[in-house]
Amino acid sequence: MKTLKLVVVGGSSYYTPALIEALNESGLEVDLVLNGRTKEKLLAVTKVSQSLAKENLKVSSCTDIRTSLEGADFILQQARVGGMQKRGEDERFPLELGLIGEETIVPGGASLLARTIPYLKEFATVVKETAPDAKILALTNPNNMVIDYLNRYEGLDAIGFCDLPTSLICVVVEAITGKRKDLETIWGELSFKYYGINHLAFLGEIKYQGEAVDIIKLAPSLGYDSHLIETLGLLPVSYLRYYYYTSKLVKEAKEKPTRGEVLYKKESRLEREYRASQGEKPEALSERQTPWYKDVVVPYLKASKGEGKAIVVTQNQGAILDLEKDSVAELPVNIVRGEIQRLHQGNLPSSVKGLITSVSESERLLVDAVANRSVRLFRRGLVAHPLVREIEIAEEVIKKVKEINHIDWL
Repeated sequence: MKTLKLVVVGGSSYYTPALIEALNESGLEVDLVLNGRTKEKLLAVTKVSQSLAKENLKVSSCTDIRTSLEGADFILQQARVGGMQKRGEDERFPLELGLIGEETIVPGGASLLARTIPYLKEFATVVKETAPDAKILALTNPNNMVIDYLNRYEGLDAIGFCDLPTSLICVVVEAITGKRKDLETIWGELSFKYYGINHLAFLGEIKYQGEAVDIIKLAPSLGYDSHLIETLGLLPVSYLRYYYYTSKLVKEAKEKPTRGEVLYKKESRLEREYRASQGEKPEALSERQTPWYKDVVVPYLKASKGEGKAIVVTQNQGAILDLEKDSVAELPVNIVRGEIQRLHQGNLPSSVKGLITSVSESERLLVDAVANRSVRLFRRGLVAHPLVREIEIAEEVIKKVKEINHIDWL
C-alpha cells in the first residue's frame, strides 16, 4: 500500500495528538507533516505526537509551509486565525447586542470570516504553486464559508468536515437499538435524507433496517423537545438550538463564559503540561472530546484507498434543489478512491426551507463581501441573516468586527 503524505496546516494545535491516535488504528501507512507558525509550540506538539505514533505513522514537523506541502497527497487545513482568544471575542460581542454568540454562526462567524479569508488567500496561492494535485480537507471554521471561498474564489476542490452529522446518526441508532455501534455498521443499517449546510442541517425520512423510525417517539431519548420534532417533522443537529431557542440561550449565555473563553483558559493549562510532558500525552487533553479525527477525517483517508460513505461540506452541484449549484451544502456522499459522489437529496422540506436558504444566502454574501472588501455587501449579508436582520444592529456588528480585527475597509 502506497504511503500517503498528509500535511496538517495548523498542526501545532494542542489537540493534534487525537489525529495520531486515530491514524494509529487506521491501517494506513502515513507520512505526516505537522506545519505550524509558532516553532516552540509546534515542537512540543510534535514531540507528543511522535511518542504516540505507531509503526505505520511517521511524524515530522516544519514551520515553512512551502517545504511542508511539497509532494502532499492530502492537506488537512485546521488553522484557527486569531486563536482561542479571538474566538472568545467573536462569541462575546454578539451577546452584548442581544444576539447568539457562537464562532460559526453570524455575527460571530462573520468576524471570524473577516480575518480568515485573507489568510486563506495566501494559503491557496501556496497550494496552487507547490501542491496543485493535493486534496484539501478543511476543519477550519467557519466551515461553510471557508469551503465556499476556496471553491468559488480560488478554484480549489476543498471538502469540509464536521463531526455533528455522524454524532447525530450514531445517537439515533443507539436510541433505537440500545447499543453503541461503529460508523461502518451504521452506514449499512440506516437510511435517511440529510438537508442543510454545516451547523444547520436536519435528518429526515429515517429508516433503520428498512423500517421507518418514529422520530417523535424517539425525541425524548435524544434530548429533543417532542413538540419541536413534531412541528418540524425532522431531527436537527444540535446547533439548531441557537435558532429555535434563541432568546433563552442568549439570556443564559450572558451569565457565563463563552465556549471560546473556556477553551482559551484551558490552553494555558495545556501549554504548561506540554512544556513539562517530556513527550507524554498531557492529561488535560482528555477533558475535550475530538471526534472529528476518528469519525470523519480518518474514514475519508481510508476511503481514498477504496470506498466509503461520509457526510461532508462541499459544493452542492444540484444535490439540494433549493440551493444554488455552486453554493455549499452538507451532503451525504459515496467516496470512491478519494472522489466524492454526491447523493441527491431533492427539495428542502417546507418547515426548514426558509431558514436554510436564508442562512445560505447570507453566508454567500459575506464571503463575497470579504473577498471583495465591500462594506455594502457585508452589511447586506448581515441583514439577510435571520438572527441579525435589523439594519441598526448590523451597523453595530460592523463596528465590532472592525474593532476586533483591525480591518480598514469596513
